Amino acid sequence: MSGEVRHIRRVSDRLMALIALGLLFVVAAVLLARTTDNIVVAEPPMGALIQGRTLLFNDGPDGEVAISDAATGAVVRTLYAGEGSFIRGVVRSLVRTRHQQGLFAQTGFNLNLYEDGRLQLIDPLTSQVIDLVAFGPTNMAEFAALLTTEPTLSLVADSQ
Repeated sequence: MSGEVRHIRRVSDRLMALIALGLLFVVAAVLLARTTDNIVVAEPPMGALIQGRTLLFNDGPDGEVAISDAATGAVVRTLYAGEGSFIRGVVRSLVRTRHQQGLFAQTGFNLNLYEDGRLQLIDPLTSQVIDLVAFGPTNMAEFAALLTTEPTLSLVADSQ
């Protein structure tokens, strides 16, 4: 083995130029992304508040979620396991933000309908606003129904 001649491969100048150009492109893309970190904020609703309700969302033992009116404690709707995936997802994102900020209070969420037809779910603890119109009429209707639904007679039991 000591008599073997080993050839050293040389990378062509053209390939090295392409690699350098690729690295330059990646660096430029990262710099562009870092310097154009603009957050688009939706315009506030136009007109007065038509209807509003503060809602509490309580998890049950079998995967159900009891949605109740915070003012009366009366159940507005119960989402059984496998139901209401859009409502569950939106509320879960708000709760996740609360937990990330170290807020664990059982404060309700404000559901507000404005004159311009905008429906918003607002977290009073984090000031996060979800404009539900952006998710289309079917998903918006899921939340809009919570404004008009009459509470049932049963009261929500504290889950603690």
